[in-house]
Amino acid sequence: MLKEVLALVPGTIPDGVSTSGQNADELDGIPSSVIEAVEPQIGTWDQYFDEKRDLRLEGRGGTFRVYMAGSKGAVLFCLHGCGYTGLTWALVAAAVKDRYRLVALDMRGHGETVTDDDQDLSSDTLSKDAVAVWEAVLGEERAPTVIVGHSMGGAIATWAASLKAIPSLEGLVVIDVVEGTALASLPHMSAILSNRPPSFPSLQVAFEWAKHSGTCKNAEAAAVSLPSMLRKEVAVDRGRWVWRTALENSQPFWQGWYEGLSDAFLGEKAPKVLMLAGTDRLDRTLTIGQMQGRFQMVLLPQAGHAIHEDEAARTAEVLLNFLKRFRIGEPKVPIPRPANAGIALPVPAGPAFAGPQQRP
Repeated sequence: MLKEVLALVPGTIPDGVSTSGQNADELDGIPSSVIEAVEPQIGTWDQYFDEKRDLRLEGRGGTFRVYMAGSKGAVLFCLHGCGYTGLTWALVAAAVKDRYRLVALDMRGHGETVTDDDQDLSSDTLSKDAVAVWEAVLGEERAPTVIVGHSMGGAIATWAASLKAIPSLEGLVVIDVVEGTALASLPHMSAILSNRPPSFPSLQVAFEWAKHSGTCKNAEAAAVSLPSMLRKEVAVDRGRWVWRTALENSQPFWQGWYEGLSDAFLGEKAPKVLMLAGTDRLDRTLTIGQMQGRFQMVLLPQAGHAIHEDEAARTAEVLLNFLKRFRIGEPKVPIPRPANAGIALPVPAGPAFAGPQQRP
C-alpha cells in the first residue's frame, strides 16, 4: 500500500534521501554530487498552447486561468490533480492540437487562479467551477467535449459529468485514480505529506528533487509543469521556492473526492476510458465493471502516477484513438435502410411459439 500512497503525492521523498542534517554539500536532502551544474531550461506555456485567458466568473467568485490549444474539432477539457496546474497537460496539448482542441484550467487554489475562497476544494465546488469554465469558454458553441482528469482531477471530472450540466459531453477519461485505492491510502497521507519538502533554495534543486523522487520521469514535462506548481518568496532575502498549493490544507476534502467514485464513473453513460499505471490500483467495483465491458482500460506500466506527463505521447495516442473510435466531433453515420422498408418487428422463436405437433 505504501507504494500506492507515495504515487498519489507529488514531491514525496525517495528512498535514501534525507531531510535532516543539511549543510553546504547537501541541499534539501539531495547530495550536491547529484545536482547538475547547468540551470534547467524552463518551459513556457506558449511552446505548447496557443492562448491563455484569465476568466472572471462572478458566479464562482474568482478569476480562472485557462490554457487553450488547437482551433478545430472536438474538445478535450482537462482537469489536473491536486498540487498540479493546467500546464501539466502541455505535452499532450502539443500532440493533439493539429486535429482537436484542448482546454486546461488551473483549478481553484492552484496555479494562477484566484478566488474568494481558495481553501474550498470540495468536490461540489470544484466540479461546479469546472462546469462554469466550460460554459464560459465553450458553452455558446456547445462543442463536443471529452472531459479528462488526472488523480483528484479524475474524480472531479467524474463528478462534473454526473451533474449533467455539459450538454455536449461525449466521453470521460480518468487517469490513475480509483476509489478503493484512494480511500485506503487516506490514513497514511498525513504522514507522507509531513515528509514533503516545504521549499527549495532554487528551481534547479526542485527539478533534481522531482527527478530523484519519481514525481516526474519526463524532463520536458517537468520543465513546464513544475515551475507553475511553485512560487518564489520575495519577502525574505534569497527567497526560496515554495509550493503554491498546501496539500495538507486539502485534507478535509479527501474523502469527498473519492467516496462513491467508482459507481459514479460506471454510471456515466458516455464512453469511458480508465488509464492506470498498474492493475493493482483497481478496486472490486471497477474490476467487475471492466470484466463486463463497461469501460476501456489502458495500462501504462512504465509511467509513474503522472501518466500524462511521463508518457505524454502514449497518452495522446490513447486520447486520439478514443476520439476516432467513437467519432466524437464528427458527423454520425446513419445506418442505410431500404426506402420501402416497413417497421421491422421481432420474430418470435422458441418452444412457446412452436406450432402444434403434427400427428402421424
